Amino acid sequence: MSVPKPSMWVRKREVPVINIRRTLLGVASLLLGCLLGCGGSSSASGPGTMTVHLVDGPIAGYQEINIHIQTVEISGNGGWITLATPNKTINLLSLVGGVDETLAAGATLPAGHYGQMRLVLGTGNSVKLADGTTQELKVPSGLQTGIKLIVNFDVAAGTTKDVWIDFDAAHSIQVVQAGASGQYLLRPTVWAYDKLVTGSISGTLIDGSTATALSGAQVYAEAFDGLGTARIARGATTDASGHYTLDLLPIGYSYHVVSQPLVGSTTVQAYDAKASDAFALTTAVPVFTYNAAFTASASTGGVSGGITPKAGTDQSDQVNLLQSFTPTGPSFIVRTTMAAMATLETYGFATVPVGTYGVQAVRTTLNPDGSNTITRSAVKSTTVTTVATPPAVDLVFP
Repeated sequence: MSVPKPSMWVRKREVPVINIRRTLLGVASLLLGCLLGCGGSSSASGPGTMTVHLVDGPIAGYQEINIHIQTVEISGNGGWITLATPNKTINLLSLVGGVDETLAAGATLPAGHYGQMRLVLGTGNSVKLADGTTQELKVPSGLQTGIKLIVNFDVAAGTTKDVWIDFDAAHSIQVVQAGASGQYLLRPTVWAYDKLVTGSISGTLIDGSTATALSGAQVYAEAFDGLGTARIARGATTDASGHYTLDLLPIGYSYHVVSQPLVGSTTVQAYDAKASDAFALTTAVPVFTYNAAFTASASTGGVSGGITPKAGTDQSDQVNLLQSFTPTGPSFIVRTTMAAMATLETYGFATVPVGTYGVQAVRTTLNPDGSNTITRSAVKSTTVTTVATPPAVDLVFP
């Protein structure tokens, strides 16, 4: 099956993430209706309205990610229609755990079909690091006309379309130099959803031996594309009671819940990863529950290496740590990270339970027209042990 990722796939997915998502959008009512050049076409008398909300997924390593959004626009009638001019700086990390920011409320627009939206950014974008220092978040020149989102929305006369934009900050920031003088580049991974045709999976994660809640654990909803490659459709972090909710999942697809919990701040306890069976979300059954108990890992190690050729100024690389839970079963993404850029391009995963894994890099190239092209390195197999300095697992793009 084709993997979904809402009605648009902007920054990390293949033209052939794309963190992937055009393929993910393949064939449902949410999927791509037209290419970047598509606009709105009025097919009914009278206007409709649209409300636009902004949400984000969890991310570690930053206290704040501040984005200045000037306008929210949608393509229609041969040009761009302005839905709202919020002209405000929003901390994306405040938009997790069910919190959202309304960017446009009941904006009037002609009834019809719409195939593209964009967020026009202003200046003053920044990140606040874990140590409390603030760094400028640079916006590539290719995004000066706005962050473009391919959508597939039909707005009927006299109705309101409720649109949710997921600004996936965890896969939108790349460190281009190491250390305090590092540059932070915005590499937006953004999707838009019609909430009426989405579902959710929720549940609680616990320590299997103590029955205590696993708080702060990263949880993914994953689906597989036609090539059998896992894609992350949505991410969440468990709360203090171990509860999570993976929402805004397009219906018409099957999802696995995957987690490799890392719990604690100063002392981190790793748990062996686990994946659920597939949950098929439909209009009739759009909501599922999945609770799981995890086994603490007695031994951990690490995986790191370099990436060649080094990403260019219009490219960014995401690296996935893969694991299969049966001898002939599929490989799931248990951890993911953005590569770091310095003299060399590198990546690293720490506190990984010992075992056999695969490692793969996914490169997103920003094209002049605002679209993305995705390429992947070959998957490298590696065995994680407790060796203090394990051999590098270097990844190479064709």
